[in-house]
Amino acid sequence: SDLKVKKVFVKEGDTVSGGEILAEIDVGDIEAQINRLEGELKAIEGSGEAAQGLGGAGQVRQQETVLEQARLAFNQAKSTYLRDQKLYSEGGLPFAELERAKTNMDTAQKAVDQAAAALEAARRQSRGTNLQTQGQRESALAQLSHLREQKQKASIAAAGTGVLFAKKIKAGDSLSKGPQLFSLGRTGLVKVETYVNSKDRTYLRKGDAVTIAFNTPGKDVEMPGTITEIAPAAEEKESALGIMEDKIKVTVELKKYPEGLPVTPGSSVDVTLTTQQTGNALAVPKEAVFPDQDEDLIWTVRKGKAALVQVEKGIEGDELIEVKKGLVEGETVILNPHQEDLKEGVAIK
Repeated sequence: SDLKVKKVFVKEGDTVSGGEILAEIDVGDIEAQINRLEGELKAIEGSGEAAQGLGGAGQVRQQETVLEQARLAFNQAKSTYLRDQKLYSEGGLPFAELERAKTNMDTAQKAVDQAAAALEAARRQSRGTNLQTQGQRESALAQLSHLREQKQKASIAAAGTGVLFAKKIKAGDSLSKGPQLFSLGRTGLVKVETYVNSKDRTYLRKGDAVTIAFNTPGKDVEMPGTITEIAPAAEEKESALGIMEDKIKVTVELKKYPEGLPVTPGSSVDVTLTTQQTGNALAVPKEAVFPDQDEDLIWTVRKGKAALVQVEKGIEGDELIEVKKGLVEGETVILNPHQEDLKEGVAIK
């Protein structure tokens, strides 16, 4: 049966040391099962000894005695037959006496064969009884070992020193395999997991610097961080728009702990990673660029009228797109290129 929590000694937020007892387990039911199995084991061992004395080894010894006596009787009958055979050949014994001696010898031989078969049967039965008793004993010992091991684990200790972030058990709860009982961590180290588009994986390296923004009332507090792990394979994640995309998990560590910030496991932060960068680039908002077949186009305002121009894109960021060709710095672009009345040459106010 499942173990039950007898008492919990800590609460969330407590600082604990490695090996410190966090909770005590109720072992009353286990002790009752141990006592029952120990009684069964004694009964099994007692029945095995009785089988050895009365039915098993005792019966084998009895059959061995019967076989030994049968062999002695056969040897005596055989000697008598050989003696009578010699007397008969010398004319000193009637044929009927010789035949009687032969019959006695044959009967003694059959008695030997029967005694030998009975001995083998007794030995087989003894082996079967021993195996059955041994199996029952081994089963009881295995159960006892398991229960004694559980009894020894009558407490839950902290694996290391840290702060208790979460406590998921209380007195009276049943313990089963799988669920986490306590969440223990260090407050001096913050790890952040974030996901990036799989196409950006090429531009990321371990050790790259990132910026982590903690959302606090009134303002965001930014802290520098470093990429420590990059997952080797992508996994499907649902975007904010409900679209399934291939994402790569990236783990980031803070270079310095944000003092005074309420950072707890599960907190949400914003992570800024730089995949590509360029200087003195001409850029426009992403919503201004739209594709048409194999071309990228932008609506601009030239001489007060709408003009459609083809551009060559460069690096894409979260908000801006670099324009390598097609625009001149200072030109006005139309941010909503999908207006119904937007046509080439239409006057723009």
